[in-house]
Amino acid sequence: MQTGFWASLLLLASLASASAQTLKLPSGKRLSYSAGSGCTSFVVPLADRATSRLCLQRDSTVAQDASPTSVKLIAEVPNIAIILTDTYDSIPAGMSYCQAGEELFLRIIAVKGKQPKETYHQKLASCRQNIELADPGLTWSADKKTLTIYWLSAPESVGVSGTLSLNIGDNGQVKQP
Repeated sequence: MQTGFWASLLLLASLASASAQTLKLPSGKRLSYSAGSGCTSFVVPLADRATSRLCLQRDSTVAQDASPTSVKLIAEVPNIAIILTDTYDSIPAGMSYCQAGEELFLRIIAVKGKQPKETYHQKLASCRQNIELADPGLTWSADKKTLTIYWLSAPESVGVSGTLSLNIGDNGQVKQP
């Protein structure tokens, strides 16, 4: 009886690790991620070679069990923050609305300290909410530690273009100049 339990547990663990994806950071560290329970779980590398798990929420435009179709590194501020985007398929709506659409999120994760912390998140693009990035949508200035977002249709005023600049502080917190 216990052998069956341990075999099932081993199979479940191998399936869970098989679904995890890894993103190599410029520092040589690795960021792993997987989805489940309505969030995307990131295993975040910390300054002291340790790692910590962080579960980041999506919104109602993404299915509960959806895995990211893409996770892209925008920048790494060594031992301070990781800036990334995660993309998901939109949940379908009636009359084929958003059947092939996507939902794109920006995440800024502070890695300074004992626990990583999401210090900023923003919906960058959405089929369901008619939010659209310009081209280029994001620009990173490493010397100023500033990320600038350019929208054709901004989240706070759909149908109107917008720009937002975010400055990453030495503690990984975000300031809007």
